[in-house]
Amino acid sequence: MNAQPAVVGLTLNWRDASRTAACLRSLLGQDIAHVLVWDNSADGGHSASELARTVGADPRVTIVQSPANLGFAAGVNRGLAWLAGHFPGAWVLLINNDATLLPGAVEALRAALVSNPIARLAYPNIDHGGRVRGPAYYHRPTGLLSQRSVPGSFSYASGCCLLVASDRLASPLFDEDFFMYGEDWELGWRFGQIPGAMLHVPETLVFHEGSASSGLGSPFYEIRMVAAHWICARKLARNRVERGLFLAGRAAVLPARALVRAWRYRSWVPIAALWQGWRLAQAVGRISPA
Repeated sequence: MNAQPAVVGLTLNWRDASRTAACLRSLLGQDIAHVLVWDNSADGGHSASELARTVGADPRVTIVQSPANLGFAAGVNRGLAWLAGHFPGAWVLLINNDATLLPGAVEALRAALVSNPIARLAYPNIDHGGRVRGPAYYHRPTGLLSQRSVPGSFSYASGCCLLVASDRLASPLFDEDFFMYGEDWELGWRFGQIPGAMLHVPETLVFHEGSASSGLGSPFYEIRMVAAHWICARKLARNRVERGLFLAGRAAVLPARALVRAWRYRSWVPIAALWQGWRLAQAVGRISPA
């Protein structure tokens, strides 16, 4: 019989003690040895202290205050490194703080990974406020997202909930050029080059509120999402020709996306975010066909 590795939890907090506490309760009610909260709040310890008061003195919970808001990708990578040092050999259940784990989730995800020794991570179906979703697809030439495969697309797993077999990773999980949004697209592309690295468990094991911290239609969300698409154009291209095509695709799609979202939210924010997101992506790395 295959051994069952210990599972520890990891979630990020950004000034949202109530949602993070609810997330923690859903984890601690299952077979999870410990949970690390990486606090990205960068508010002088106020949010971390509020969360500690809300959670109470539970020895199974550790709250680490980040020296700055590192964003999602870097925060997760630092959290994984902390857990590897304190719980060597344990697998890590990564979950968004605005999500809750449904009963039986740990057992189902762990059993799937144990049965598939080449897999690096397992991910479930997620209930996004009544809409159940499994794998999603990213179209390399244009950046369009869809729920079904189309020519030129690849599948990716939402970073909302992943069970990571830490001992099977050879490098940090996420690309830290992404502050927030896009890191799961890049991970899907990278792991997609390794047969069997990503394992989908077709059971609904998580409820996700969705974009609770950033807010759909907010300046932060719109700017960071535009930047993520431009950064992906560079990351996913295998040569200069592809890079040029991918940039042209986004130059056509992103303005159309902004117009649709401006109409939907009755706001100029998505349109203003086009220029600001481009500038942000340029600051991360050169975005050009050359």
